[in-house]
Amino acid sequence: MGGLKRHWLIILALAAVIVAGSFFYDHWRNTAVVEKASSVVPVPPGAVQGGQPIVYVSGAVNKPGVYRVGPESRVIDAVNAAGGLAPGADANRVNLAQLVKDGMQITVPLSAESGPAAAASAADKVSINAADKSELEKLPGIGPVLAQRIVDFRRTKGPFRDVAELKKVPGVGDSVFNRIKDKISL
Repeated sequence: MGGLKRHWLIILALAAVIVAGSFFYDHWRNTAVVEKASSVVPVPPGAVQGGQPIVYVSGAVNKPGVYRVGPESRVIDAVNAAGGLAPGADANRVNLAQLVKDGMQITVPLSAESGPAAAASAADKVSINAADKSELEKLPGIGPVLAQRIVDFRRTKGPFRDVAELKKVPGVGDSVFNRIKDKISL
């Protein structure tokens, strides 16, 4: 009986080491290093200070970049911080009244009248940072389970910074990614 008890203690100890190791590995892997790009407005280092979220505004705005906005700010406040809507912006496809959250990406699409090529490419693509589960399911190879995983991944890890980052979602391998890479955008 003593050998069986020792066997179970060893198994429990190994399980605890594995759980602790996976926690620390996941924390280490998700520690992001933010690189400055020439089109990004520098934001002072540090997390949300005084309830001021940091958001990334892209697409049809005059000055795309990263901005710190006030607490309880709306998408329209972030768009205005980015220099306002650019010519050809389709404000009807963005919820300008939505409250912003720290780490949020706001993408303002082009309108159909701004040019046939630009409108066609923008309208045909699904934003992996903004699409809900039902919109994601319209992509080839993305069913309800995988669409929910994408939404959950985005909710826990924050917005995707690159479309290739979608491959970090369990179930999105190279074959699925290659089928949808031309149909998605940030």
